Amino acid sequence: MKLRPIVSVLNYRIIIILLESFSVYLLYHYFDFRLNIDFTILSIAIVFPLVFSITSAYNKRQDALYAFNCFRNNIIELSNLYYSVNGISKKKYLILFDFLMDIQSMVIDHLITDSDIQIKKIRTKRKDLFMALNDDKKFYNEREKDSLIRVKNEIFHSVEKLFSMKQHPTPKSLRSYCLIFIYISPFIYNCQILYMNNIQSMFENFISIIISLLIGFVLMSLYNVQEYIENPFDQKGIDDLNFEHIKINPSEGL
Repeated sequence: MKLRPIVSVLNYRIIIILLESFSVYLLYHYFDFRLNIDFTILSIAIVFPLVFSITSAYNKRQDALYAFNCFRNNIIELSNLYYSVNGISKKKYLILFDFLMDIQSMVIDHLITDSDIQIKKIRTKRKDLFMALNDDKKFYNEREKDSLIRVKNEIFHSVEKLFSMKQHPTPKSLRSYCLIFIYISPFIYNCQILYMNNIQSMFENFISIIISLLIGFVLMSLYNVQEYIENPFDQKGIDDLNFEHIKINPSEGL
């Protein structure tokens, strides 16, 4: 079994919540502080918002994958349409294909590094691509012209959709709320653990501590999972888009 998916959720927040859970448990146990609090509050205040955030982030990742695949397929379709026009030489095709590869490289670079300068360059490329296609308009019939312009527009429609996903994450306020409440949660569930268990031995005390640590670990792990899939482009999470596998390689040209 690969350990990377498990290890990927471990970070400094996990250490903090485990230390906090352990400390709060010992404090409550020392002062014999027991309070009957329904665990349902954890579901309403933490688990439900966390699941909502994870679902939103996952859907965003799937939408990003679909948008990039549309971008990729439209690049291939545009280059094929261009080459199928009577009068277009292989040399002209390769020039256009290299131009499209430059656009793809710039898009991927922006998605990974988040450079605003790159966005402006890419949007300039849209005009340059139109002018490059327009230079050979004498070779097109009306159907070919319409198809080329349509596919060119779809390429940049996918680009803008990817940029929007990059710029607009799932609600930051909801994620901040979840994180704050996770840090507060040991003060809630530890008193309930002590209330529910009439601890009489060291073994029972040990099991209660393990349960306390496990609850904190699971809650913070879920938060970390959401954070890692929040940005499917930055190549930091194990579930990010693998551009090396889904991008067009120069060898795919003629």
